[in-house]
Amino acid sequence: MHGWPIGRTDPSEGSRPDYLVPCGERQAPSFLLLTPKPWSPYPSFVQKKPGGSTIPSETIAARCSEHARRWLPAATLLVGAALAFRRLGNFDTWWHLASGRWIVNNRTIPDTDTLSFTVPDHPWINLQWLYDVMIYLLHGIGGADLLVITSAAAFTAAVWLLMRTLRHRLDEVAASILCLWAILIAEERFYIRPEMVSFILLQAVLWLLMTVRRNDGRGLWLLVPIMLLWVNCHSLFIIGLFCIGCAVGGALAARLPFLPSGWRQASDLGPVATRRLLISAGAVALTTLLNPYFLDGLLFPLKLMSRFDTSNAAFQTIGEFRRPFSDYFLTFSIGAFQTFFFLGIGVICVAAIVGWRAPDKGGGSSEASVRGFDLTWLLIFAGLAYLSVMARRNTSLFALGAAPIVGYCFALIGGRAKSGLRDTYRKLSGVLAPVMLVACMGLIGLVATNNYYWRDGTTREFGLGILEVNFPIRAAAFSREAGLKPRLYNDLTAGGYLTWDAAVDGGVFIDGRLEVYDTEFFSRYVKDFSHPRGWRQQLDRYDVNTVLLFHRWSNRHGMIRFLMQDPGWRLVYLDEVAVIFVRNQGNEEAIAKARRTYPAWQEKISDALFAPTPRWQRPVGRVKALSSFAAILHLIGDADAAMEVYDQLLEFRLPSEQEGRIRIIVGSYLGNKGELKKALEHLERAAELDPSNQPLRTLIQNIKQVDPTL
Repeated sequence: MHGWPIGRTDPSEGSRPDYLVPCGERQAPSFLLLTPKPWSPYPSFVQKKPGGSTIPSETIAARCSEHARRWLPAATLLVGAALAFRRLGNFDTWWHLASGRWIVNNRTIPDTDTLSFTVPDHPWINLQWLYDVMIYLLHGIGGADLLVITSAAAFTAAVWLLMRTLRHRLDEVAASILCLWAILIAEERFYIRPEMVSFILLQAVLWLLMTVRRNDGRGLWLLVPIMLLWVNCHSLFIIGLFCIGCAVGGALAARLPFLPSGWRQASDLGPVATRRLLISAGAVALTTLLNPYFLDGLLFPLKLMSRFDTSNAAFQTIGEFRRPFSDYFLTFSIGAFQTFFFLGIGVICVAAIVGWRAPDKGGGSSEASVRGFDLTWLLIFAGLAYLSVMARRNTSLFALGAAPIVGYCFALIGGRAKSGLRDTYRKLSGVLAPVMLVACMGLIGLVATNNYYWRDGTTREFGLGILEVNFPIRAAAFSREAGLKPRLYNDLTAGGYLTWDAAVDGGVFIDGRLEVYDTEFFSRYVKDFSHPRGWRQQLDRYDVNTVLLFHRWSNRHGMIRFLMQDPGWRLVYLDEVAVIFVRNQGNEEAIAKARRTYPAWQEKISDALFAPTPRWQRPVGRVKALSSFAAILHLIGDADAAMEVYDQLLEFRLPSEQEGRIRIIVGSYLGNKGELKKALEHLERAAELDPSNQPLRTLIQNIKQVDPTL
């Protein structure tokens, strides 16, 4: 046997304690403790038992560590489940549902756009057609709640497979640390999107490649059905194909005589496994052609990669296309990625050096072996690292794909380490196990109460249902009730939901399917936000009668101001998510009906915004809704109503930065009204929250000079 987890020794070194058990000799499940006598960091005084006998405190500490080790992998898995169990909040989920509905109703897969009126002749390579159908059918059975449950189960399954792969070579503590790290990076993509399938299948492919020596590659045939499913669920199937290609490259490179002996030995699968790998890889290459678009579908992911090109400024307006090492919206996940990225590179480099030479003895052939540096994992790591620095959306893919490779390298380094270092790690892991267990439980609590998202500044909530602040649900229902006429102009953010709701006939202007809208169209769309007068040409060109804009993003505010000032358009609706304008000419009846209808909708909006919130959860969505509603009221000139909403916001214990910003707005408003005392209270509180804001302190001094009695 070979392939020793961190802290374990090679049996060829002689006798070993009971707690040093190689992976291949385990009889218990991988999540069970294998360490009956771990080191204890506590002093060796004793405690009295009720019967008068004594229990050494070091034994109590050992038992605590033992139980912590046993439950730590399960606790890590629960962290992943908690982070995946979140309300439906992704904009693209809805167009996937609309696509699934169209396919089911028409019993065919479209090859040109069917959801928008702007580019009906553009090709639509919808490789996720099977995923779309699946979630549409699930939605028909159980609505958004069932989608949330299915998504949470899928991502939890991916985390379980990751933990299983890590435990193949690492002990409970090391595996849990790496798995938790990957989870905290990947949670940015824990949405109801095709990644639900891709993350599971990626882990399945990596597991098959990492365990190829177990039975000389007999299980490699499973790559064929895995890739057949993957190519019809998501364009990320190309990553699976890439990993298999890297395995072939590593196996063939093992025959190069100029490579270091440790690299060649670790990369060599043996003649039987190599032959099976080559056959399976060829079958997989043919299998990926079994998609509705054949060769075009196989090459389609290369087209998507062009969207990450920073030379096109238009696509850089999409947050997930930004580079993760930019300063755009730094979250905990991105910080964790940046650290993990450099750690991974460092570990790979050390492992390459440590595995330069093959060991002199004990060269077993078990799949758990870490005898040298396998080139397969270097190639896969390099490819995933490259993708991750190109676009933020790929950081999750890197974390889940690279974590098993980093674990492999840690095992290689640990296996070559001296016994003293292994003993040190064993002692340290005895302390880390209970600490990690407590940390996992605390993290689950933070996620369930929304404190994790609250502090991170992300618009997500734990639980079932829909995060309504992200979608123009009421605006779409109002459009239908008022009978607003096509054609509809909408922004990219609102487009996903409007493809599903279809509140205005004729399809949407644009949605999240950026593979359908070419660079020229999308660049024009983005440019019009900065040049509303040019945007008017678009409205006239497409004979637009209704405009619905998601107003949370500030780049929409220029258009809203423009429409407010244009006598040819009338504002008929606004809420915390969206505004609706209608063209005056030819829509007199619709405008009159909208004006009669809106007061009832105002009551619904007010009831939703000011209803009580659960005490045990941070109201992330509610705070975002109130903030957006106050901003749009202020934008259209209703400052008094905006201040009422801001007052409601200040009743929540907001993050310091957000509270300070709101108090400056309220203080400035009160100051302009002459209510200097109240204004000063808000501004001084804002100064306490941001002591470095010198202009604010200057403003406070100026107010005090106006009225020295304050």
